[in-house]
Amino acid sequence: MVMMTMAATLIYAVKTETQLVSYARATAQARSFAEAAAHYTVMQLFLPLDQRELKLGGTASTWTHNGYGVEIRVIGENGLIDINQANRQLLQRVLTELGIIDQEAETLLDALEDFRDPDDLKRLNGAEDQDYQTAGLDYGAKDAPFERIEELQQVLGVTPLIYQGLARYLSVNARSNGINPMLAPRHVLLILAEGDQAAVDDYIRKREEAEGAWVQPPFGGGFLDHTEQPVYRLQLKIKALDSETAYFEERAIRLLPGHNPPFITYFRVQQPLSSQFE
Repeated sequence: MVMMTMAATLIYAVKTETQLVSYARATAQARSFAEAAAHYTVMQLFLPLDQRELKLGGTASTWTHNGYGVEIRVIGENGLIDINQANRQLLQRVLTELGIIDQEAETLLDALEDFRDPDDLKRLNGAEDQDYQTAGLDYGAKDAPFERIEELQQVLGVTPLIYQGLARYLSVNARSNGINPMLAPRHVLLILAEGDQAAVDDYIRKREEAEGAWVQPPFGGGFLDHTEQPVYRLQLKIKALDSETAYFEERAIRLLPGHNPPFITYFRVQQPLSSQFE
């Protein structure tokens, strides 16, 4: 009986180890293909607009190569809202979408602006160093631009839930006070259109049909911008053609014309679908 138990345990251990080795091998192969998919994406971004097969704005494109298929979604940083340069009205629209209105919104906006501006003058509903100390925090307002979106979590009044909602709309790399609608994902376009889903869906359809040519949306007004920094976020969903197991990867890249390789990856993480691409 003891021998049978030991044998069963050994068989289970070997089976588990084999599964782990197979999973590790499959993940390594998928990660390697993700690198190839990133190079393919960069190649597409360097092509003239009318020659690209790749779609921007978070719409899925597909590529098959060497037994793997990949679903590629790309958004340009200029399709998001720059937390350092966006005006108050645009940020207020985002807060409204998150259900943050009236005095709560004014307080949060003042705290955010106090955090990023260079002085220690407190806005009416804002927060400077003393307010952070009163709240029991060992840091104060940064008094400098945001360098990473994660720094939003340090702003007084930004809860984990609020941060999760805000982060999907924001960027620190757009370097513009407006939004390029050609690069923007659907949820950002909805902010510009003040929630008009029909108008946004119609615009996305026209944008895809235009094959890269500029399409002016009938909404957005003064929030629109033509700027396109060579900085993009990629989401890759990779599967071997004979497998149902998917490998997800998200990365941020900057194009470097004239260099070899012609881009740099400054952020790469294995994770499922990010809400920024929805």
